[in-house]
Amino acid sequence: MKTINHIMLFIKKLKLKNKIIAVLLIAVTAAGIIYGIVIRPEIIAKRDSVLAGKSDSESVTTVIAEKREVRDTIQVLGQIVFKEKVNISSKVSGRLSRIYIKEGKRVGKLEIAKKALELAEAKYSDALKGIEIKFKTITKAKADLNDKRVSYENMNSVLKNKTELFKAGGISNTELEGIKTQHTTLKTKYELAESDYEIQLVGYRDSDIRNEGKKVPVNPDEKIKVFKEINTKIEKAEVESAKSRVSQAQSSLLSTELLLKETYIRSPITGVIAVKNMEGGEMVKEDSVISTVMDISSVFISMNLNEKDIAKVKSGQKVQFTVDAFEIDKKFSGVIDTVSPVLDTKTRSVEVKAAVANGSGILLPGMFARALIDTGRSVNGILVPESAVITHEDGRSEIYIVKNNLVIKENVVTGSRYGGDIQIIEGVKAGDRIIVGGLNSVYQGMRID
Repeated sequence: MKTINHIMLFIKKLKLKNKIIAVLLIAVTAAGIIYGIVIRPEIIAKRDSVLAGKSDSESVTTVIAEKREVRDTIQVLGQIVFKEKVNISSKVSGRLSRIYIKEGKRVGKLEIAKKALELAEAKYSDALKGIEIKFKTITKAKADLNDKRVSYENMNSVLKNKTELFKAGGISNTELEGIKTQHTTLKTKYELAESDYEIQLVGYRDSDIRNEGKKVPVNPDEKIKVFKEINTKIEKAEVESAKSRVSQAQSSLLSTELLLKETYIRSPITGVIAVKNMEGGEMVKEDSVISTVMDISSVFISMNLNEKDIAKVKSGQKVQFTVDAFEIDKKFSGVIDTVSPVLDTKTRSVEVKAAVANGSGILLPGMFARALIDTGRSVNGILVPESAVITHEDGRSEIYIVKNNLVIKENVVTGSRYGGDIQIIEGVKAGDRIIVGGLNSVYQGMRID
């Protein structure tokens, strides 16, 4: 303070007219005083501390570098991608009434046609049974005709004898007239039986077979078979017609079902709707994409593998990974599925895909992932915690090593990472004491106890 007072007195004595010069002189003088009193003593104290062996290492932690065998893994970044994706589109144009998937029962023409066929087949079966009855009726009519003919022929003989006897005066006219009446009655019955028999034979005569353009079989059984065929022709035609209607109904139904199926837009895969481009009520054109469906029951993790690691990776190797969307301790696993044969000349990398089971559906396409590929090999090397390595923007890596209780900065060449550790190829040897904590307070030449 005495010095400042002397200066102020000196300025007054000089009676300077320029106040600006005076202020500058005061500022320079004050800065010199502060340096001499505060800053310089601190620098000297720190220098003396190092020279005297004093330590400022309370926050610094160290480990011993060691050589050990570890599984060779490759650390890569990737993202979850879909395994299968389809675009759902319409095969016909029209209005999109609703977006839904529904299975239901339908009743159409086919069922009605089948009923008609069943009816025709029943009629045909009844016709065949009727033919059997017809043959029995004809047999009965023929027997009845024979009986009536015998009775009539016998009555002819009686009438002839009675007429001769009447002429001889052996019987009366009244008796003869009674005989004539009986004769007439039997004749009428015979003629009716003959007529009925002929009616029953219609369709069952040799002439009927010939009229159908067929040859009359000699074998009675064969003849009956032919009679069945020509006498069920109508019913059989009805069956064939019904079958034709069934066939037509089936074809019509098939066409209708195909058209109907095309109006119902269904997903060909099981999955989730990734994109929905349309809503109910909108007009849809043929082949226009309505939605996109992804099957995420299993997914891929897509990774870009550096060129230098290509030879280490192949299909079937295991992959462990975490996803940023979940806690870091939640780990997932997969298996290498494909390694692209094409190298990206810009990034000098190839795409590698690992298949991952995703039954719960929690892994979604687009999620960011951090993966470790197990190459299946073991390596021996110097490993230190990743926190010990300082990496610069120009790619240089450094480590602080403690030798003889003094901090020494070493340039190192690093290798692969192994679960929080990193391999040191050059710059560190087994047994070196490496600083892993408190690097912000460490400097070259610092003393560490």
